[in-house]
Amino acid sequence: MLRKEYVKYYAPIVFFLLMLIDGQLTRSVGIWSNGGYLANVHLLLLAVLCGCIVLPKRFMIITTIVIGLLYDSYYIGVIGISAVALPITVLCMYGLSKTINMNVFTIFFGYIIFITSFEIISLAIQFVFKLAIIDGSVFIAQYLGPTLLLNMGVFVLFIVPFKKLFVIE
Repeated sequence: MLRKEYVKYYAPIVFFLLMLIDGQLTRSVGIWSNGGYLANVHLLLLAVLCGCIVLPKRFMIITTIVIGLLYDSYYIGVIGISAVALPITVLCMYGLSKTINMNVFTIFFGYIIFITSFEIISLAIQFVFKLAIIDGSVFIAQYLGPTLLLNMGVFVLFIVPFKKLFVIE
């Protein structure tokens, strides 16, 4: 049986592996959809959300900055997008966790909110630095909508294993 004291030792490794899995699954979904719709898999955000329930704030912010830098350097090629968006999302997670009771339903809706905020923050950073130009309706219909739909299924499949992995009652 896993204990809460040990979560901080294996959580960064789990986050790193999920970052790699996220990238590969996202590319696979992109190939499968023939580029018509783009959907990001956010297993890492689900794990980070579960980690925020049991891990200290400072630990999670430092960990997500490092994971964001690795993600940016490996998948995006522009350092700073995920390295900024992930820690900001974690700060929002901690802000929300103080105001609501954490159960499966609130975690689900929080997950949807945090995916949306992560994607909007990432897009805003790309707009500010003129890395992307996209119409809002195209972003919502062809990117955010499929991403949210895909991640609802991901949540249903993975919330129970993640609750056990991060020792959440």
